[in-house]
Amino acid sequence: MKRNLLLGGVLILMLLLSACGKKERAGAEGSALAAREGGASAKETENTGSSGIPIRIYHSDDSGENLCVSMARTEEITPEILFLNLSFYHMVPDTMTIRDFGTKKQEDGLLLTLDLPADFGKYLSGLDAPGEALVLGSVVNTFLDAYEGTAILITVEGAALNTVHSTYAEALERYSYLEASYQIEEKELLKGQIRISYPQITGLLDEEIQEKWNEIISGHAKKALEDAEEGSSLEVGYSVKTMNDQLLSILIEGYYSTPDGAYPTRFRYTYNIDISSGESVRLAYYQSPDELAEALLAGEGYTVEGELGQELKERLSILYGTAEQLADVLRDFDYGDNRETPSGFSYQENGQTHLCIEVPHALGDNVDVALDRPAD
Repeated sequence: MKRNLLLGGVLILMLLLSACGKKERAGAEGSALAAREGGASAKETENTGSSGIPIRIYHSDDSGENLCVSMARTEEITPEILFLNLSFYHMVPDTMTIRDFGTKKQEDGLLLTLDLPADFGKYLSGLDAPGEALVLGSVVNTFLDAYEGTAILITVEGAALNTVHSTYAEALERYSYLEASYQIEEKELLKGQIRISYPQITGLLDEEIQEKWNEIISGHAKKALEDAEEGSSLEVGYSVKTMNDQLLSILIEGYYSTPDGAYPTRFRYTYNIDISSGESVRLAYYQSPDELAEALLAGEGYTVEGELGQELKERLSILYGTAEQLADVLRDFDYGDNRETPSGFSYQENGQTHLCIEVPHALGDNVDVALDRPAD
């Protein structure tokens, strides 16, 4: 979801940020990371620090009509842990066990096999047809994502899965789903040579979270309009980088120029909103600042737009000198903890972390640094 942009300015001052899921689900992700008794261990995480492997859990939206997806973290991926996460969204009973699980490489990809007890068939038979489809879709998509499979054969006691609605003798492929149960609308402010496009959230079940973030985002846009110098040029646009029922990650960017300025200044800032809790998700949730600082100073583990990797590495070394100093700056990235002016910003796109880092005008004012995805 992209919007046209053009302009700049470090003039845009930020306000305090603290943003398919109900508020009661906010604790489900962390709780679901605890393993069953005797099972694999897992660790709960907060949005101030990262831990564990990210997994996508599919579940019914709050209307009970569509399949949507949320993210959780676990120290280990097992069928039991996936089912435990699914149970927190009430997609399967929390007493459901796994009889057997396996994988098999085929010419067209990886086939997963999942054998469940007779209780699973009885559970599905107690649902209506749409409910059965949602449960199967949640199991199928969650397992295919976690194990990078192309199809999954679900059996019961070693035989074909049978319900009052259907027989599932063949392997199942991915079910269709909604990335998000809410929408983004574009709003615009116009005045002279100033054009500011900004996003507003609509349709979010939790109206309190929706109102909070719409006020924050529109407040920034209005302040930028008020603070713009007479006769200046400002045009701001946005791109929605991630939009699902767990995270909304938005990049705001543009250029700002004053009447006596020699050239326009490019700027970028972001919003990373935890849709379940209404809080701001910071860089430190996804990346260890200490490890990231080491990698940036070594010029490893990332790519920079415009092939500016070497220039960025040299600039960071000059500015911060040591990894410890740079790590302190990275810890201050993104809104949160009563910070109105973070030292930098990040966003998430297709499971990849991006940094927005200021550089000299000759290098573009602000560059996008894409961090390498973790190895599988």
